[in-house]
Amino acid sequence: MHFILQEMKIDLGDTPIENIFINDYMPLAEGTYVKVYLMGYKYAKDRQGNFNNETIAKDLKLPLSDVLNAWTYWENEGIVIKHETEDEYNYIIEFVNLKQLYIDNVYKHIAKNIPEKNYVDSHELITSSRSQENKEMMEEIEEMFGRPLKINEKQKIVTWLNTYKTKPEIMTQAFSYCINNKKVKRFSYIESVVSAWHDEGVDDIESMVEYLEKRNDRFSMYSRISKALGFNRTLTEAEMKTIDKWFDWGYSMDMILRCLENSTKINNPNINYFDSIMCSWNEKGFKNIEDLVNDKKTEVKTKSSIKEVQKQKNKFHNFDQKIKNYSEQELEEIARKKLQNKFNKLGLKIPGEGEENE
Repeated sequence: MHFILQEMKIDLGDTPIENIFINDYMPLAEGTYVKVYLMGYKYAKDRQGNFNNETIAKDLKLPLSDVLNAWTYWENEGIVIKHETEDEYNYIIEFVNLKQLYIDNVYKHIAKNIPEKNYVDSHELITSSRSQENKEMMEEIEEMFGRPLKINEKQKIVTWLNTYKTKPEIMTQAFSYCINNKKVKRFSYIESVVSAWHDEGVDDIESMVEYLEKRNDRFSMYSRISKALGFNRTLTEAEMKTIDKWFDWGYSMDMILRCLENSTKINNPNINYFDSIMCSWNEKGFKNIEDLVNDKKTEVKTKSSIKEVQKQKNKFHNFDQKIKNYSEQELEEIARKKLQNKFNKLGLKIPGEGEENE
């Protein structure tokens, strides 16, 4: 005697997805990449061994290239691991346990640096608020949240400043990174970022940019652009979207910085002004520095040609004006004298000259 379970003819099962993926990773990813992740995750949960990237592409009605690009994106995000096989298109995908990843990268820092939650008291908070830097920091953070900060939230921020030896400008950047870039407003997540930056020696804008560039993080690009513009603040979400558009057009940081070179010569430089320049370059097809140099040469050559044409036009105009100053009889006399001079040089007489006198 034995027992068996009847199999469902239609898949009516469930596929549990961690909220960490939904809250932290899904909002920033393209819809196609999310589809690929979820379909692959379902196959992995069902322990189906007879599927591959081509199957996913067929099921989702996507080009195979989109599926491959999706796995590359998720690998860069650190939530999948690609194991190469003999078939370059059908490698093995290992889904990282996001709960374990969160514990390793968040709780580890918090537990190591703050064994006890002893936040600053009200007196210390009031003392801290007297600093102009701290006051501006709190105002910027409140603007990011779109609401006033609560007392306990302010206490946490000041505690982090003291615990992680962080400057107010870096704290502001950490909040901007989490809220504007990662779309995460949880204080536990933000603290993990502050802690990680502290461990990596991030203590000013330059070291922050260097740290994020190593991680190929676009937020580092925002920071470099903000610095190039001379802003003493973090970029707004709208400004970041404008910059995203430049990168999506395929522009390199060198090209963007070239566009921003003259920002110091402009009073109150703003993103919209430079966006108009970038839009113009995109319409003209300028994608690198060489395109700009060639355009300058063409412009100089065109101006030179226009000047030459104008010069010739003026020369003709001046000659024409001189002619208009003579009468018809005077012009005939001038022509006769010129002809007489030519014949005199040759020792000849003008035909008919003097015959009437004879």
